Amino acid sequence: MHTLKSKSQEIRSIRSSIFRTRLTTKNREELTLAVNLVAAIQGVSPDEILNHSSRQAHIALARQLAMYMTHVALGNTLTKTGQLFRRDRTTVSHACARIEDMRDDPEFDHALTALEYVLNFAADNHCYNNKQAAQ
Repeated sequence: MHTLKSKSQEIRSIRSSIFRTRLTTKNREELTLAVNLVAAIQGVSPDEILNHSSRQAHIALARQLAMYMTHVALGNTLTKTGQLFRRDRTTVSHACARIEDMRDDPEFDHALTALEYVLNFAADNHCYNNKQAAQ
C-alpha cells in the first residue's frame, strides 16, 4: 500500500511539472488577470479558485466563471484553458455551458459583458506595458 501511495504522489508531481512547462508567460499572465478579476468580483481568493479540492458552490461558480472568461473573453481553446486551470477540456466546456445558460438573465448578461470588456482591456494594456518594458 505504501508503494501505491508513493507512486500516486509521483504521478501527481509529474503531471504538475508537465502543466508548468506547457504554459507560456502570456498564458500565465492571462490566467492571473482572469482569476484575480473574478476573485475580486466574487469575493473569494485567487487561491480558492485555483484550488482543485474546493467544491463549495460559490467557489465552484467563481472557478467556472474564470474558466469561461479565459476561454471566451481571452480566446484560449478549451484544451489550453483546461491546462491553465489543471482541468480536462470537458470540464471547461461544462463550465462555459453553465455560464452561457446563466446569461439568459439580462442583468447577469450585462454584468458579464462588462467583465469581459474589463478583462480584455486589462489583458491588452498589460501586454502593451510588457512590450514597452522589453524595448
